[in-house]
Amino acid sequence: MTGRALLPDDDSFHTFDGLNLPLFRSSRCATLLRYWNQLRGNRAFPARSEIDPGAIKPILPHVLLVGIEYEPFRALYRLIGTEIARFAKFDFTGRYADALVFQDDGAEDWTRYYREVVTSRRPGIGINHWTVEGNFRRWIEFIICPLSGDGTRIDQCIALEDYEHMNPTEIDTLPAVSEH
Repeated sequence: MTGRALLPDDDSFHTFDGLNLPLFRSSRCATLLRYWNQLRGNRAFPARSEIDPGAIKPILPHVLLVGIEYEPFRALYRLIGTEIARFAKFDFTGRYADALVFQDDGAEDWTRYYREVVTSRRPGIGINHWTVEGNFRRWIEFIICPLSGDGTRIDQCIALEDYEHMNPTEIDTLPAVSEH
């Protein structure tokens, strides 16, 4: 395996070929990538219809399914895992990424990460960090993997956000996600 480790103070996102694996801090991100690679086999992408929730049950609370729309490019959150909703203090299923304000990471529009995955036609991994209550820096590791119903056009992504390195009691101190 090759790759570079992502560090907690390294706000970054990059795509990779799915085979030359990055070094994950998150075992959940690694689990999702292994599953995605298993499903796709020798193809460029697996289809959403191939995903068996039972096969990834331990990581489901951290999983997102995101629909991809073109012209204009938008990312629609179709399913949000329970840990993500708890962290955000808001179940944003059915909302567009560009319509949400994530105050804890500088009001960043996460659409750019999905656009990068779709444009490169490769999975992407990233780390974001933010400050909680003015003093404590926290981070999240995430992965986004493209899906295609017809084997060519990316129409969805399966993603995962892992907060496992955070103290769970600190989640309650974070600001809630809101809509524009």
